[in-house]
Amino acid sequence: MKKIFDQSVVLVLMLACMFFVTDICAAQSVVGKWKRNLSHVFSFDKSTGKRVFVSDEYQKQYDAATAGNGYKEILEMKSDNTFTSTVTARGKQTVHSGKYSLSGNILDMNIPLVKGQKSVTTVVSLTPSTMIWNLVFMNKSNGIQYDKM
Repeated sequence: MKKIFDQSVVLVLMLACMFFVTDICAAQSVVGKWKRNLSHVFSFDKSTGKRVFVSDEYQKQYDAATAGNGYKEILEMKSDNTFTSTVTARGKQTVHSGKYSLSGNILDMNIPLVKGQKSVTTVVSLTPSTMIWNLVFMNKSNGIQYDKM
C-alpha cells in the first residue's frame, strides 16, 4: 500500500513539474503570433528604465489617428528565426518578412527605419501573453507592446 502511495506522489509531482517547466519555457519565447497593442503610448526613462506614459491629450490624438487610419499590426515570430510583419493602414496592407536574432534581451530584426539609422530593440518584458519592447530609434525611446493572439 505504501509503495502505491509513493508512486502516486511521484507521478503527481512529475506532472506538476511538467506543467511548471512548460509555463516557464513559454514565458521565455518570442515565437508566436502577436498583435500590436495600441492602447498606451509610452517611452522609457533613461535613468530609471521605467515606463513613461504620454499625456492624456497626446494619447487622445494618437487614438484618433490610429482609428482614423485603421492601423493594425500583426507580427509573427517563427522558431526558425524568421518573422512576418503585416501592417494595415488606410485600407492598404504591407507585409515585411525577414530574419531576426535574439541575444539575451536584444532583438535584432535588421529593419533600418531610415537609411543609415540602426534601430535597437530591447525586450523589456516577456510573458506568455505580452511582449514589451523598448525600441530606440534616432536616440529616442519608443515603448511598444504586443499581445499574444
